Amino acid sequence: MTVDPRAPAERRATPAGPSARRAGALAFGWKTALALPLAALVVAETLTAFAAILRDHLAIHYDRWFELGMVAGQVVFQWAVLWRRTWRDRLDYAVILVFVSSLGAALLWPLLLWNRVAPVRPLVAVTYFFAVVAVMFAVHARLVKQAALPLVLCVTWVVYRLLILLVVLPW
Repeated sequence: MTVDPRAPAERRATPAGPSARRAGALAFGWKTALALPLAALVVAETLTAFAAILRDHLAIHYDRWFELGMVAGQVVFQWAVLWRRTWRDRLDYAVILVFVSSLGAALLWPLLLWNRVAPVRPLVAVTYFFAVVAVMFAVHARLVKQAALPLVLCVTWVVYRLLILLVVLPW
């Protein structure tokens, strides 16, 4: 089928299928397979440093192993929502999760640098953290939409984070 390039956009043929759906979306490939473990370690180290600011207010010993388990747990938790999807969709979504977590870690670095110069109060750290989470949620929602994945993933992303808070905070 040939398409007249002068035709209105709504009448032009658009490529169909998964490859068109993913145009511009984060996708799993050999480069990301190599980068994911490194990104997970950077996230784990960053959040361990952040947790040190709140150490007296946490119910558990928060370390890199807990954080790595939390990241892996989130991938598995979210994959349960994607159980009817292909492995390619699940792997692509894992890339989105690690990208969003890496973004969140990078956004925490200014606070961690500030804490090295002058100790940050826990309330300031938590407020900053929730601002970072808001940015992470917005980016997550955009990437999920861009990858044509179900938007319920945004809800379950929040649910998982709230469940982790139940474990981490003393009640």
